[in-house]
Amino acid sequence: MSLIDASYFVGEIEIPNSTEQLVAERITLFIQKYEPLFLQKLFGYMMYKEFVAGITVVPPAAPDVRWLNLLYGAEYTDIRDELQKWKGLIVTDTPIFNIAGGFVYRKPEYVTAGVTIGFPAGGNAVTFDGTAGAPDWRGWTPVLTRSAPMKPGIDYSWDPDIGIWTLLIAGDKFNNNEEFRAEFELRIDATPSLGVVPNESCIANYVYYWYRKATGTQSTGIGEVITKAENADNISPRKKMAKSWNDMRCAVHDCIDYLQQNADTYPEWTNNNKIDALRYFSFVNPIY
Repeated sequence: MSLIDASYFVGEIEIPNSTEQLVAERITLFIQKYEPLFLQKLFGYMMYKEFVAGITVVPPAAPDVRWLNLLYGAEYTDIRDELQKWKGLIVTDTPIFNIAGGFVYRKPEYVTAGVTIGFPAGGNAVTFDGTAGAPDWRGWTPVLTRSAPMKPGIDYSWDPDIGIWTLLIAGDKFNNNEEFRAEFELRIDATPSLGVVPNESCIANYVYYWYRKATGTQSTGIGEVITKAENADNISPRKKMAKSWNDMRCAVHDCIDYLQQNADTYPEWTNNNKIDALRYFSFVNPIY
């Protein structure tokens, strides 16, 4: 199981020529080695095993939402009673992901009457079919929350084919600036979703650090050497390595905070796990 692939190495952690076969194979090898290590150092071995088992269930079983929230992110209240957001182990610019067993997951969304494109206030029905920039929920089954969870068939109806959401209680309407939260039931698709463009993962930052550490020199018969391209000077990769590690460490700190504030949801997480993770994922200073 790999949560990331070569497409995650973009921006500040870009790996040149990642589409070339030899480079892609090397990246895959590093992912296979260092992704499990990252998760074990973050969660501890026992929780790591539970996490992997939790997201690799086979239909008709479905992944527990607590593992999906850990993987894809969730809002939570911190120790100061302030709302925070754990970004997730994976952050992408599209809301649809394929996970083990053929399940397809869509991140929860917030829509606001009179604010969200295609969602006018004052009526009792709205169409979310992607027209003119409106949300497109067709093919999905939303689980809706207003001030409290809404009951399908009683509070509202939903047509997944054409994307019409209708309030059913007489006189009910979408009030201006009223916010709704939509979670989506998991789907099982025969064909994996294509065109998903992952763009950020603390796992990728960790893998990148070790990739750059290993590729900074080359092994030869006379020892380790640094190659030099024609008309170019080699610059130490340590600054980028440190930046990648420290960005990853910030995400680890956020994950630990999320787990600490949701201890009842994650009984596998212990204070020893926290101490070990903070010790291992300490900040490093860039060396110029």
